[in-house]
Amino acid sequence: MGRNAIVAVISLLAEKWPCCFSIPESRRRPLKLGIREDVLASLDGAIPAGKVSAALRWYVSSPEYQRRLVHRAWRVDLNGRPAGSVSEEDEAHARTLLFAMQPKPLERARAEPQRVEQTLQTEHRNVPSAPRLPAKPTTSAEPAKSHAITEVRAKQMADQAERRLTKKPGQIRAWRAS
Repeated sequence: MGRNAIVAVISLLAEKWPCCFSIPESRRRPLKLGIREDVLASLDGAIPAGKVSAALRWYVSSPEYQRRLVHRAWRVDLNGRPAGSVSEEDEAHARTLLFAMQPKPLERARAEPQRVEQTLQTEHRNVPSAPRLPAKPTTSAEPAKSHAITEVRAKQMADQAERRLTKKPGQIRAWRAS
C-alpha cells in the first residue's frame, strides 16, 4: 500500500474521529490498545482491514507519536475519552524505536567505509592492490544551502507579515523599495 493511500485512510479516520486521530503529527495522542478492532467494527467493512492495519501501523510509527508514549499518559478511544494508560514497557519500547530512528553518529558513518575496505583487502590478499590517488577534499554544500533556506524563510515571513498587516498587497513593498 502506497504512502498516498495510507494518508488517505488516515485522513478519513481523522475526519470521522477528530478527537482520536490527527493528521498533523504534533497533535497525535497515544491510542487505546486494540483500537484497530474498534475502527473495523465502526467502519463495517467500508475500508478493508489490511488498509486500516497499514494506516494504523504508519500512524503509530511516527517519531512524534512515539515521543508521546510516556509512562502513565492517557490512551484515547475513538471518541477521545481516556481508555487506559501507557505502561512502562510501552514507554521503553517507544524509546528503543526512537533511538533506532536516529541517524548514525558521524564517527560510525566514517568508520563503515574503512571496515568495508579492510574486508576487501583481507579477501584479496594475493591480489596486488592498485595504486590509489589521494582523496579529494570535500567541501560541504550545507552552509550555502542553509543560507539559501534562511533567505527563503525570511522572505516567506515578511510576505506573511505583509498579508496580516495590510489589506492592500504591495503597500509594505512600496515602502521597502523607497
